[in-house]
Amino acid sequence: MSGNFAVEITAAVWILVLLASDLIIPTKRKDSLWLLALLGFGLCGVALSSKNLPGFGVYFKSLFLLTAAVVTVMVREFQHHFIERIGSFFMLLFTALLGMFILASVNALLMLFLGLELLTFSLYIMAAYLKSDHRSVEAGMKYLILGSLSSALLVYGIALLYGFSGSIHFSSIQQQLSSGSIPATAQAGFLLVLSGLAFKIAAVPFHFWVPDVYEGAPTPVVALLSVGSKMAGIVALLRLLNGAFLPLQDLWVALLAILSAMTMLYGNLTAIPQTNIKMLLGYSSIGHAGYLIMGLSCGTSFGAQAVGYYLLAYLFSTLAVFLVVVVVSNAVGSDSLDSYAGLSRRSGFLAAVLFIGLLSLAGVPPLAGFVGKLLVLLATVERGKLWLVAIGAVNVAISLYYYLMVVKRMYLDSPSDSGSIPVRATTRVTLLALTLGIVVVGIFQEPFLNWIASAIR
Repeated sequence: MSGNFAVEITAAVWILVLLASDLIIPTKRKDSLWLLALLGFGLCGVALSSKNLPGFGVYFKSLFLLTAAVVTVMVREFQHHFIERIGSFFMLLFTALLGMFILASVNALLMLFLGLELLTFSLYIMAAYLKSDHRSVEAGMKYLILGSLSSALLVYGIALLYGFSGSIHFSSIQQQLSSGSIPATAQAGFLLVLSGLAFKIAAVPFHFWVPDVYEGAPTPVVALLSVGSKMAGIVALLRLLNGAFLPLQDLWVALLAILSAMTMLYGNLTAIPQTNIKMLLGYSSIGHAGYLIMGLSCGTSFGAQAVGYYLLAYLFSTLAVFLVVVVVSNAVGSDSLDSYAGLSRRSGFLAAVLFIGLLSLAGVPPLAGFVGKLLVLLATVERGKLWLVAIGAVNVAISLYYYLMVVKRMYLDSPSDSGSIPVRATTRVTLLALTLGIVVVGIFQEPFLNWIASAIR
């Protein structure tokens, strides 16, 4: 680990605070625990402002904190499903956040494994949190089984790399890989570690858990999976590829380019026939993983900066969309795409936020998602992979089609119910902030790009 541990210690202490609060506060007052969780995020933010922390950690930990805070607002909308266990849910959320923090500062393979397991074990339980819903339990079980397989691949890869280099530290592994010929065991270790991380970001062909988990898990957990887990996996890959595995760059650049093309095409093409909004967003998230892998496949500083910006744009856009999904699902009791028919007449505000979020995910200017995709494509052009750029451009058009089909339902179809959909004041403010973030990050790119460039350096 690099830098000080103030943020990690704050998150760990707040898990104990939530545990004590959950034991003390009576059930009828536990609906206020979300405020205690937000206070914990605020204290983590104060700890994060320490000047002793490296820029890379500050940038990505800030994204993790923002994600967890918005997920907490979603949980407030959703908590009537498990109010008696809401304290445990927030403890799991902070445990997942602690795992993300570790991944943003990791420089050794065992710490990488610890961070991933803290994150994924929390997500296994959270995915199955609706005990009375068989789909949620099934989602948690499938995620656990397939996740355990990916963890086994990761551990086996770590063992092979340790056997080769005699160390678990990235710098020592990089030094050994640079010292001469690279044996097959070291290359196998690299491929196994890459496979384990590819599962976390839902890259093809390690995406099989996505459909069932996204459909059955509670919507706030799906949002955390789609944004937080994916970001954590990408951050870990950034650390590994540009640290321990830098001498293998010729190998992983070519491998990631192929993985990117497969992931983009599968995710976006499979999203087209979906009739459930969470399933559509699940396959869409696979497509976005393809763009992120495209940026990584460049193997350049510009490519890494493009990935950092893409994650920021993806965070604002995806969280805005999922928060709308939570509110609409509460009102209509369904996640079917047909539930969004005539949404503009039931809540013009929700329809407008969803419209802007979907356009940003599709890559429409001048929104943040457009700039993110443009930077990734420019970095790939700079690298000379024009075939991958062409595939990326085609996938922009494909994604625009299925996103606009949702927009068409909202604005052109007739609603099955004419009643308005209420929106809490806190949720409204959060949606406004996320929408503003989509617009501001898209129009005023320079300060964000400078921050990202400094962090990557």
